[in-house]
Amino acid sequence: MNVLIAGACEHTGRCLADFLADNTDHEIYAVIKNEELKGAFDHINEERIAIKPSDSLIAEMDAVVYAGGCDVKSNDRRVIDSVLNDTKTLIDASVRSGVKSFILLSAMGADDPQGSIEDYLYMKRVAEDYLKNSGINFTIIRAGEIAHKEPSGKVNLKENIHWIDDPTISCADLAKVISASLESDHVRNKTVELSSGDTPVEDAVQKI
Repeated sequence: MNVLIAGACEHTGRCLADFLADNTDHEIYAVIKNEELKGAFDHINEERIAIKPSDSLIAEMDAVVYAGGCDVKSNDRRVIDSVLNDTKTLIDASVRSGVKSFILLSAMGADDPQGSIEDYLYMKRVAEDYLKNSGINFTIIRAGEIAHKEPSGKVNLKENIHWIDDPTISCADLAKVISASLESDHVRNKTVELSSGDTPVEDAVQKI
């Protein structure tokens, strides 16, 4: 499966792209914002890294994952508007190009934006709604705080998480959920919430 990771200029996006390239049989492509970041990946060849992906490249993809803005938890309007515009542009291009599925990394709390990052969460909700109305098959993953920690291989993944012991999630565990989601119909056209937990990833995805 050809998979495009957009937003790979940020730590989370780079982590996801490298993990999927190194640990799955998928052909991973990455989207970055400048040439200097081409050497930042350990497991992706430079010919599979694009700064501005063309419709022809996107048309070769089976799935697109948008990870932009995951590391920018701020209310800076310029950042928020840029992330939202990039998200909409990529969704539109994916629809035009006939991509089979689109995975959007969102944020826990996007269903009820409030607090110090209310504007950021509202932007994520607008992006979610735009994707849902686009007509493309989608999966929306509202992740908890993405932490720099060792993966456990176990998660809390539900359509609505009512109780959270640990609201964080390691990047590698997030990548495992994305990998499982790419190959499962259980999360097709659904919005799920994700944090660390005690259920193996494959089982968690199958239970949705």
